[in-house]
Amino acid sequence: MSRTAVITTRVDPVLKDNAEQIFAQLGMTTAQAINMFLKQVELMRGLPFTPRLPEEAKLRATQPFIVETFDLGLNTMPDRDELYAERGL
Repeated sequence: MSRTAVITTRVDPVLKDNAEQIFAQLGMTTAQAINMFLKQVELMRGLPFTPRLPEEAKLRATQPFIVETFDLGLNTMPDRDELYAERGL
């Protein structure tokens, strides 16, 4: 039996579940997928893909940052969902 090392990391549970479903469709476990990724890093001597922002994110990154303030004298705060919707999130 070969020796193994343990990698412990925290990830978003929804991301983990979604990835595990995809791995299952490909007939592999998460551990096998991680081993494949690490082997590709070793073979490529770097990441096996080019990290880059999606086009939409590139556009948002170039827009100026807008600071908004709210009147703290009001008894109501803007609704979180409304704020997200205004910003396209």
